[in-house]
Amino acid sequence: MNLKQQQQGMDTLKQFWDWWSSELSHLAPRGLSHYFSKNAGTLSIFLEDNVARFQLKTEKGQHLLGVADLALGDDKTLSELKNNLLVDIPDGVSINVYLPSEQLLVSEQCLPLVTEGNLDNVLKFEIDRLTPFHTEQVSYGYQVKERHPENDKLKLELCVLQKTYLDQLLFQLKRLGLVPDAIWPTLNDENSLTPTQNLLPVEQRPTVESIWSHKARQFGVVTLILFLAVLIYPAYQLDLNVSHLEQRVADIREPAMVVGSKQSLLASRLAAQDTLVQRKNQSPGKLNIIHKVTGLLPDNTWVSRLKIDDQGVSLQGESRKASDLIELLEKSEQFKNVVFVSPITRNSSTNMERYEIRVELGGDVK
Repeated sequence: MNLKQQQQGMDTLKQFWDWWSSELSHLAPRGLSHYFSKNAGTLSIFLEDNVARFQLKTEKGQHLLGVADLALGDDKTLSELKNNLLVDIPDGVSINVYLPSEQLLVSEQCLPLVTEGNLDNVLKFEIDRLTPFHTEQVSYGYQVKERHPENDKLKLELCVLQKTYLDQLLFQLKRLGLVPDAIWPTLNDENSLTPTQNLLPVEQRPTVESIWSHKARQFGVVTLILFLAVLIYPAYQLDLNVSHLEQRVADIREPAMVVGSKQSLLASRLAAQDTLVQRKNQSPGKLNIIHKVTGLLPDNTWVSRLKIDDQGVSLQGESRKASDLIELLEKSEQFKNVVFVSPITRNSSTNMERYEIRVELGGDVK
């Protein structure tokens, strides 16, 4: 039997294997089928200022799918993103999301050493005390850093994420057809992550089936019977020849993958940089506006709320003499059409005047 005939025979066996494995896949537990799936891999989503970098890692290597701005969340934009970037994602991949550090409240906490075996329940009741949030307002994760038996203390790193941001993120990912398996804090080394640092609420995590469940036993029995029915000896001989050829190809592929990985990293950094620069150029310089407003307002004036958008600035607060604020703000060439949004009222407790002013942007404030 020559090599060509052996190859044809191997192709036939592979077709039979693909049909066989697809028919049996519904019997396997999710974790087991994901482990043996030829398309199994990991989709990592790195977030920074709502700019998402999508990176797919499979057994063949890893490559950058693209970069997108999740802040532009209209239906048309998300549909184009789904069709252009995510169309090549295989079924069964594990989806991990890595959060920017500015969205997290990270602190070091000390608890009694005896709580280590039940930290999940302990933190559920201690979040109100350890953070400025209520338990129902946040999702949290932790990592044990140090143990001090001599002081009966346990030192851990606590990461807290507000649910308003989490719910919005999950909603945007759902519109892209993505359901994350885990949400992690930003770390330089992904291998140092522990399951307790997963910020995805327990009720939203994928269910894990027992490896040796009744369903798995059924799968094992059927697999064993069908495997014994297959004549594997000719395939084994051909596999030796193919393995030799694959090894030669692998020797060439490995250097090429290193170059490809470096190119993907460089492309992702350039794309993210261009996106951030574009967004910055399209929005007013908020720090410059705050500095200008602060310099114009007198010392007897308080600002309790300041809102800046592309059209202008909204101010709310109290002042000893609110009627003078219009004239003071109009002194700047950067502001125009300075008006009171609501009538001036007096706060009887502080004997100061409440005001609400709307200012349009005139000059270059970027």
